[in-house]
Amino acid sequence: MQKKKLALGLLTMLFLSQSATAYACTGFIIGKDLTKDGTALYGRTEDLEPNHNKTFVVYPAKTNKTGAKLVDESNGFTYSLPNQSYKYTAVPDVTPKDGVYDEAGFNEFGVSMSATVSATANDKILKLDPYIEDGLAESNMTSLILPSVKTAKEGIELIAKVVTEKGSAEGNIVVLADKEGIWYMEILSGHQYVAIKFPDDKFAVFPNTFFLGHVDFADKEHVIASSGVEDLAKKADSYKEVDGQFHIAQSYNPKLSDGNRSRSYSGIKSLDPDSKVTYKDDYYELLQSTDKKFDLQDAMKLQRNRFEGLELKPLDQMELDGKGKPDSKNAVDGYAYPISNPNVMEAHIFQLKENVPAQLGGGVMWLSVGSPRFAPYLPYYGNITDTYKAYKKTNTKYNKKSWYWTVSHINQMIAKNPDKYSQKVLDQIQELESQWMKEIATDEEKLVKLSQSDPETAAKESTETSKQRAKEAFKQLKTIEKDIAKQSKSDKK
Repeated sequence: MQKKKLALGLLTMLFLSQSATAYACTGFIIGKDLTKDGTALYGRTEDLEPNHNKTFVVYPAKTNKTGAKLVDESNGFTYSLPNQSYKYTAVPDVTPKDGVYDEAGFNEFGVSMSATVSATANDKILKLDPYIEDGLAESNMTSLILPSVKTAKEGIELIAKVVTEKGSAEGNIVVLADKEGIWYMEILSGHQYVAIKFPDDKFAVFPNTFFLGHVDFADKEHVIASSGVEDLAKKADSYKEVDGQFHIAQSYNPKLSDGNRSRSYSGIKSLDPDSKVTYKDDYYELLQSTDKKFDLQDAMKLQRNRFEGLELKPLDQMELDGKGKPDSKNAVDGYAYPISNPNVMEAHIFQLKENVPAQLGGGVMWLSVGSPRFAPYLPYYGNITDTYKAYKKTNTKYNKKSWYWTVSHINQMIAKNPDKYSQKVLDQIQELESQWMKEIATDEEKLVKLSQSDPETAAKESTETSKQRAKEAFKQLKTIEKDIAKQSKSDKK
């Protein structure tokens, strides 16, 4: 996730500084061979700042006029639209002049996308291949790709084409998936990129730095890459080998920042406590191996991770501990930047299932608008045609009818007195999540059959069921908000 209101030149300077605060999203992938039920899991926390409204919407399919272009108001990027734009779900911002930031969703062909985890190349690389001010950026990437492709690989190829032709405005990590599997892509510099078909027997946790190591560029079936990745590193005098082979991340990255170190380490340890990684490692590889098996709850636990079981404490706890308020994401005195923190604006998890056809999305997106620390993930199939009204409120300040602002208020109140409220509220929302997981398991077979025989009715049923679930969940969130506010007011007397 990028800061939205700064000029790109200022952004570049900030990103190259180790105390930069703009980069903070954390992505993950768990291959289907590592899950208890054979589903593949991937997702991301969108992490920038508190009080930053996110919405959840469905864009309908539409026919575009000849010559129509997508225009990114935030940086001037333009690109020709196809004749037909496909329907897709998205989690956008409410300030399009600062960028749309559609972020994540399914399209009508069962392609899912999470974009992006921001990153940056080092000074030497950017001197030879700098980011392009009006190039492709996170702010409109999902808006361009998801309504334009029928497969995940097509999505990766389209991103590659755009970056080759128009350049990239920033470094980014992007994930797309469909029934054929998951693709992981790093946009490294102005015109260099590498994407791989993610292995089914690996898992990965990736905050805001590049992670790709050794890649077989000759494997065209599983690798899509620009032609000059290795040559640019050599020309820039930043080329590095690990175990005698060219290592992409080590060649392109700046020094590992504290915030990236703490989230890489804690994320890997959250999924695999027996992992041999340490907090002092020089770097962390993308592809992680384990003999453990994971489930959806493990993915949710990862996105809510605050160094449980580790020697670190969250930076945002320092003030409660009477040790002052940190002014950056840099580690200090045993405190570090966690995956779950006050800057998370939404989190999503795609649960991709063999038995769910593409017209349903190929699986379920579990979505928490607002930080999931004390708010539930709700399940959504890719065939929905509308969302609950509380998701659509575009207010930039607190509004009691807004999903985002209600969740934000709950999180902020609990953060002031976590010992009193946190476990009670977390228990409530996890009970809801467990209930919905059971509902999905019970109703899925019926919905799958209906989607194959009568897709229009299936879409209507998915939409109405999800809206009703959201309505009931929002009612419970308002009760939680009211109860905490009342108790907090009483405590002050």
